[in-house]
Amino acid sequence: MKGSFNKNGLCKAIALLLVFCMSFCMISCGDSNSDDFFDDEVSFDDDSRELEKDDDGKILQSGEVNNDVNVEGTVTLSCPQDIYVGSARESIRQWISAFNALYPDVKVKEDFSDRGNWSARLYAKDMGDVFWLDDTQVYDMAIARTALMPLDVYAEHFSKDTRFGLNMSDVYAGFYNLGEVDGQLYMIATNCGQQTFTYNKGMLTQAGLSMPTDDWTWSDFKEYVNILTVQNPDGSLAQVGAAMNITISPMYIPFYLGFGGQWCDTINKKITLTTDENVLRGVNELVGVLQKKQIYPTSAGIRFDGDYANAFANINADNVSTTAAFWQLDSFANLATRAAQYETADIDWDIVAFPLFDYPASPCGSFGYGVFSYASNPVAAAALCLSLYTQAGQKAINQGAVDSVPLLSSLKTETFWHLDEYADKNYDAFVANTDMYVPSQVKCEVPAAVGEIIIEGMEQLFMDLYEGAVSVEDCLAKIETQANEKWVTIR
Repeated sequence: MKGSFNKNGLCKAIALLLVFCMSFCMISCGDSNSDDFFDDEVSFDDDSRELEKDDDGKILQSGEVNNDVNVEGTVTLSCPQDIYVGSARESIRQWISAFNALYPDVKVKEDFSDRGNWSARLYAKDMGDVFWLDDTQVYDMAIARTALMPLDVYAEHFSKDTRFGLNMSDVYAGFYNLGEVDGQLYMIATNCGQQTFTYNKGMLTQAGLSMPTDDWTWSDFKEYVNILTVQNPDGSLAQVGAAMNITISPMYIPFYLGFGGQWCDTINKKITLTTDENVLRGVNELVGVLQKKQIYPTSAGIRFDGDYANAFANINADNVSTTAAFWQLDSFANLATRAAQYETADIDWDIVAFPLFDYPASPCGSFGYGVFSYASNPVAAAALCLSLYTQAGQKAINQGAVDSVPLLSSLKTETFWHLDEYADKNYDAFVANTDMYVPSQVKCEVPAAVGEIIIEGMEQLFMDLYEGAVSVEDCLAKIETQANEKWVTIR
């Protein structure tokens, strides 16, 4: 591959970028407005989940299973038309086809619709029986808005049916946890979205370094970037150890957790960024490496002053592919685009997993589907939703038009999701260290309004850092105070 420009790879890169620029960046980058289409007003104000009809005859589904479970009838599947565009809709039809192979008597009605109208539809209780959401929406949709039906009992029921092929222990725990709130399962994730790094093999070889392996650690990472950061006589960098989008939560969540910290207490509804000294230690660890100028921040909105401006004078978003030894890759969906960038510059490259920490801290994210709490056909809806965690469902939705990573351990060694143009690359990086996966978005763990305070506060911390000086403890203390003040106002 080295030394040749792959036109097919570039075409696929462009196609994937168009299909996934909204969906997967939303998963991995933490910069999404995905929850904007669900207004705060959408709340059904009924946490009892008793099977009772309300004034308009709609039934709030409890998620309980009756003795006779008959998967039949009609179920409506609501998918966002802006995410599933063009050929990407084929993945939905492949999923439906796989489901109908098991339950041919169920008619699945496709509803590709404008998410801008979903808030009103939820409020009017005429949403699809199964509908799309991402991991940052699960907490609010399940708890604050009572818009999702719990799926645990149905999962237990269908796991006993060998025909169905559901084995919940086959699901990577980190992705199962993305759909859980307060110990109950509400969202079934579709794919394995995780942070990795691509790297310039030539830079490592020139520095006399071995290629990293998927079990490398944060300590190893620091050694690599220290050696691979090359300074010119005037203090500017000719080469930087790594490039990362540091202001997104998948980049700082690992430091909240990786040194034994717990940044939030969901039982007592507390943010503990400074009261837990291990969280503070982790963020200080990250900032320490950033202060050494061994990581170039690719984040939008960062402005460099003083020594930072001089150090990064020759490095920018346009040349980071040729100036950074390691380069954060926010999702598998963007691999083809990244590959084309390397191939255009005649760079020999590969992929490696996110570095390991002492505690589980490998950031993962996904979107998925849940069952509407007022579903007209909860049995068939639950069956359709849970079929995503079967081998047939995973193969259907993660191959062909979508090209994404399956999230079952039994499919780890399968190659159907690999990019044919780059078959020699380390695809194990995308499914390595699955026992260390943790949710990568703050909004997965706390209400959206609380999460937004943390996101904005962390962005300000990094901006202050590059514009001069920053007190990590003072910044985190401010975030903690404001977030806790907000949380006590939310039921």
